[in-house]
Amino acid sequence: MKNASQAKRQLGLRIHAIAFVPSIIVLVVINLFTGAPYWVLWVLLGWGIGLLAHWLSVRCQTAGKREIP
Repeated sequence: MKNASQAKRQLGLRIHAIAFVPSIIVLVVINLFTGAPYWVLWVLLGWGIGLLAHWLSVRCQTAGKREIP
């Protein structure tokens, strides 16, 4: 998405975050019903890192665009 507009990059991030929240909630409920071991923490960590990286990439591309006249 290097050539995507800022609005499209932000929309992609928003979709990623919106998919993240309910999915993690469902996985937490499933894991609580199945009991230990609590594997959902690994999913949360992995997907959370991916979401953080996505946010940073959108933010850095935005900052880079502002610096260039």
